[in-house]
Amino acid sequence: MRNQKIQEGAGEPSMRDVVRLAWPITISMLSFTAMGVADTLFVSRLGTEPLAAVGMAVSTTFLILAFGLGLMGGVKVAVAQATGAGDHGSVLRLGWQAVWMTLIVGGALAALAPVGLSLFAAMGAEQRVGEMANAYFLIRVLGSPLTLGVLAFKSWFDGRGDTRTPMVANLLANGLNIALDPIFIFGWGGIPAMGVSGAAAATVAALAVALAFLVWRGIPLLRGASSARPERALLLAIWALGSPMGVRHLLGVGAWVILVGVLAQVGAVDLAAHVMVIRIVSVSFLPGHAISEATSVLVGQSVGAGNRAAARAAVRHSMVLAVSVMAVCGGVFVLIPGALVGVFGVDADVAALGARLLLVAAGFQVFDAVAMVAQGALNGAGDTRFVMVTSVLAGWFLQLPVAYALAVPMGWGAVGAWLGVTVEIAGLAAVSLWRVRGDRWLERACVPGQPAAIAEGANAAAA
Repeated sequence: MRNQKIQEGAGEPSMRDVVRLAWPITISMLSFTAMGVADTLFVSRLGTEPLAAVGMAVSTTFLILAFGLGLMGGVKVAVAQATGAGDHGSVLRLGWQAVWMTLIVGGALAALAPVGLSLFAAMGAEQRVGEMANAYFLIRVLGSPLTLGVLAFKSWFDGRGDTRTPMVANLLANGLNIALDPIFIFGWGGIPAMGVSGAAAATVAALAVALAFLVWRGIPLLRGASSARPERALLLAIWALGSPMGVRHLLGVGAWVILVGVLAQVGAVDLAAHVMVIRIVSVSFLPGHAISEATSVLVGQSVGAGNRAAARAAVRHSMVLAVSVMAVCGGVFVLIPGALVGVFGVDADVAALGARLLLVAAGFQVFDAVAMVAQGALNGAGDTRFVMVTSVLAGWFLQLPVAYALAVPMGWGAVGAWLGVTVEIAGLAAVSLWRVRGDRWLERACVPGQPAAIAEGANAAAA
């Protein structure tokens, strides 16, 4: 009903609409984070070196997956715009195009599994840490088709305004992952102890369950499509929206991996503290990211309906909500940093450094909220190239130089690196907010009854 009101221009998204879409995404991401925290908690019992190895492996795995993950974001935006325009046929056919992209891109990424050892050596990892990291990396990258398949179906459901189905899939899968972690990592019954490889195997098994559930829920709907074949116009529409997001993710994760490499050279204590605090801070990142995703869907549906006022209302309500939630999280980091790191049972020097990192993280919570909501809005309107350019510039020309200078020459280690991250986020928040306060990002997107992305894809296909 709310989508129909937006399409007709008779209503605008409210705070309630943002919450309606965001809370299932928050639960989904919280369960995903719980999976990551569980991995970290179990692996930390193996020692500092395995914990550092998993930190490097996770970052490098996302480097390999990054472009594909961003590309699937184009599915969500295209579907949201088609939904807002009332183009149900294109919504269904876009689902099949997401399946085709999953098969092609997922297979190509899985073929990159053998490059792990070379990457970890280039990052300066000690031999033992590098070998353990590669064991995790190999399993996760071979599971790339599963990862992209889950995200493709999630993006399709989200774009339609159904964020609950992906939530259920994540809850089922991540519950399984947490149950399998201790069995695969430490061994049980006839199952041998696999160490860090066990954490990766549990994650891949969980992804398989999530994909099976989403296929079970999605395929009956997609059978109503007029065609399940690859369609050049729709594939180009997804590509036009998603490829800038893919480049942004790839180069953003690349900058993050280089940062991890810097910390690996500083020492295992700094790297282990970094990995631990990332897990903690990701909890505050979840609601902000979920609200950003909800903003993207609402803005996409609004511009599909040609309703600029609705798009701006979605941004306004989302910004207030995200800033409020993440400011509270920052306060928690300031008040009880020792208690938060204490649950990981790490060595005293790792715990002490982790507590200091949490204080730095508290300082960028509000900036992060502003940046995420503004970027979500821009993506939803199809302004994905602007988001790509500004994110890449901030990551490579603010974060990395400042982080390296403070971490190595200045000798501040992980604290210096995180100050570099703070500078990046603040700069990104400022430029993204400036963009959404203007008109240019909505000028091409708001064409009543005609999803701009699909129109551009059709034009490109004709050419």
